[in-house]
Amino acid sequence: MLRRVKLALLILVAVVLETTLLTHFDLFDAVPGLCMLCVLAVAFEDGPESGALFGFAMGLVLDLFLITPLGLSALSFALTGYAVGAFQSSIVRSTPWLYPMIGGLGGLFGGLVFITVGAVVGQDQLLSVHGVQIVVVSAAWDALLAPLVFPVVRRLARRPDHSNTWRIRG
Repeated sequence: MLRRVKLALLILVAVVLETTLLTHFDLFDAVPGLCMLCVLAVAFEDGPESGALFGFAMGLVLDLFLITPLGLSALSFALTGYAVGAFQSSIVRSTPWLYPMIGGLGGLFGGLVFITVGAVVGQDQLLSVHGVQIVVVSAAWDALLAPLVFPVVRRLARRPDHSNTWRIRG
C-alpha cells in the first residue's frame, strides 16, 4: 500500500516538475523527459508488467497537460515501460554506464513511438524532421539526467522485503 502511495506521489511530482520547472531548460524546443525517466526507472526495477502499468498511469496524467490527443503519452509510455522491463530481465550485471544508456535509448524509443503513433492518429506535424530532432535532443537530456533520477526512483519503486515478516513455523 505504501509503495502505491509513493508511486502515485512520484507521478504527481514528476508531471508538475516536467510541465513547470523543466520547461525552462528548453534546448531546440526539447525539454528533459522526467516522466519518461521515471517510467524507465520503474520498469528497470520491477519488470515489464509494472513498467507498462506505471507508464500508462504516468502518461495519462501527463496527457492532461498536453495538447496532443488524450492517451497518446499513455500508450507510448506503456509500450516503452514494457520494452525496458523486458530488456531488464536479460541483463546479467549492472555497469556504471547502464543508466545513461537506458535513459537515452529508452527516451529515444519512447519518443519515436510517440511521434509515430501520433502521426497514425492524425497528428501529422509530429512526424517531421523537427519532431525527430526534438526526440533526439530529449533523449540526450534523458541520458544526462538518468544517473540522477534512476537511483531515487528505483528506491521509491522497490518492493518491500518480506523476509522479516511474521510466519507460522511448524
